[in-house]
Amino acid sequence: MSSVRSDVPLTRRFAAFSLLLAFATAPLVAAETMPLSEIRKGMKGYGVTVFQGNKLARFDVEIIGVLNRIGPGQDLILAHVDSPEVRRAGVIAGMSGSPVYIDGKVIGALAYAWQFAKEPVAGITPIDEMLKIAEAKGNGAAAMPAVAPRQTGAEFLSTIANAKSETVFDKLTNDLAARQVGTIGGARRIALPMSLGSFAPETLARFGKYIDDMGFVAVPTGGSASGSTTASAAKSFAPGDPVGAILLNGDFSVAATGTVTHVEGNRVLAFGHPFLDMGEISFPMAQAEIVGFMPSVASSFKFSNMGNIVGALRQDRAPGILGIMGETAPMIPVELTVDGSGIAKTYHVNMVRHPQLSPLMLAMAADSVVANSQRAAGERTVVLDSEIKLKGFDPIKLREGWAGAQARQAIPAYLAVVSGYLISNEFRDTEIESVKIHLRHDDQLKIARVVEATVQMPEKGRITAGDTVKVRTVLKPFRGESFIETFDVRIPDDQQPGNAYLLIGSGTVANQIDFTLVPPDPRSIEQVLGVLRRLRPSTDLTIGLYSSGEGAVTAGVYLPNLPPSIRAVVTDDTSNGAQAPVRYHAAGQQSRALGYIIDGAVKVDINVQPAI
Repeated sequence: MSSVRSDVPLTRRFAAFSLLLAFATAPLVAAETMPLSEIRKGMKGYGVTVFQGNKLARFDVEIIGVLNRIGPGQDLILAHVDSPEVRRAGVIAGMSGSPVYIDGKVIGALAYAWQFAKEPVAGITPIDEMLKIAEAKGNGAAAMPAVAPRQTGAEFLSTIANAKSETVFDKLTNDLAARQVGTIGGARRIALPMSLGSFAPETLARFGKYIDDMGFVAVPTGGSASGSTTASAAKSFAPGDPVGAILLNGDFSVAATGTVTHVEGNRVLAFGHPFLDMGEISFPMAQAEIVGFMPSVASSFKFSNMGNIVGALRQDRAPGILGIMGETAPMIPVELTVDGSGIAKTYHVNMVRHPQLSPLMLAMAADSVVANSQRAAGERTVVLDSEIKLKGFDPIKLREGWAGAQARQAIPAYLAVVSGYLISNEFRDTEIESVKIHLRHDDQLKIARVVEATVQMPEKGRITAGDTVKVRTVLKPFRGESFIETFDVRIPDDQQPGNAYLLIGSGTVANQIDFTLVPPDPRSIEQVLGVLRRLRPSTDLTIGLYSSGEGAVTAGVYLPNLPPSIRAVVTDDTSNGAQAPVRYHAAGQQSRALGYIIDGAVKVDINVQPAI
């Protein structure tokens, strides 16, 4: 162990000790700030950031000038940046938030740069603007902003029933990306490295475009150091330290890395520009370690590993983000199990609570689970069983199946649309407590096509109300022998005489028919959940009896056998939303799971005779 040399004068030893003490206690005392009004061209100073490990490194700064009102309520300090690292790589993604000092006073955060600039000129967000973030509403509590694209309950149910999840998912992700695109006077935000850990290469290829379009640089990482969701005890950040925003952790991880600008007590200001520009947020805030950086002509970036969660990010505003040390941002636990070839494997992740980010994180995790369990391309069959627990409601259990080359793309989109709607539905705030997903896959095409269906007439030679008829259905599997399924269908006692028909096919076809005949128009989240629970999957062979009747539908409810005068009043009334006359309605349905994805449908006409 080394010791202090006795021949060093006491005063020098005391001065050295005081200097070490000052560095040790620096993070506990907020640095003095310099207002924008004092900034002048030609001033020289320095900034601090981390290029490797956790060691703070300096870069030189010379002020070029100030661009006043370059954006709504925004000014920008222009500066020339220089250091050995900057000369090698330019302004590096991950330097966002690096504090800049003049005369020992912080003037702001390195935040903007010009792509393909010949010299490392950067924009600095004034510290005056960043300090105002703390004045924004809601700094002390978790938030759940409703910022997802609006989708009514009827639109959501129609999306699921008509298997249009991929279209809606693309709209959701494109909207999220579009809101992040923008410049300030041509200066782009210094990109944040978005570290993606443990994902399959196919997942990175598919979702990387969304990450890039959102203004991030997708980079690999070894995964998060911890799957914890609660804040651990840790020392406060120091200006210049790397800081992470956690979107997903556990067996897969997604986190953005930037730099701390300013610390006041338990409040941490960082980035100098928006993270996702979403206002009030509730994301886990973590320590980070910089592994190194990659010089690139397109965009140089830092590699990083996430450390412990130490607080929560509460504000995401134009001048930067605000985090609170020691606070917790609750996450949604997700369990994903996959089987079908070999031993079943289960993955556990925690995803951020957010109307748009939760669906994207869930989709990425599900996509990677599927990719890790089977070949990356080609046709396959996948059956999904999911359970979503909403606080205050019975669990929602959904089953669906896909066959063909599109199966892998359909599963993440389906999960994203369901979870996204439940979080941001039009009726009330809902809290997803947990998600369980079970995927069973087969490398073979498990498709059975409905070839024909016939009705066996009763012995009396005609069909009347109250009768039970046998329906014989022939199905032809892909590259397999045909087989027969038989249903006993009971004609309701109150069935009116006249023409009717039986529709035999997949649950998906039945959903489409039912939603066409009686358009859904839920008026509460309870009604949405009720319809969701009645949806039939494509893995079910479904038979439905549809009969004619002069009814009407209002507010998504079928009103049968209305007198002409009442039917006209209901149809013309617009106070309760969409109304329509109904010529056919489902008088009864039953279904049977067959272990195949059912393809096609057959319609069989029948005539119900009056009872004698």
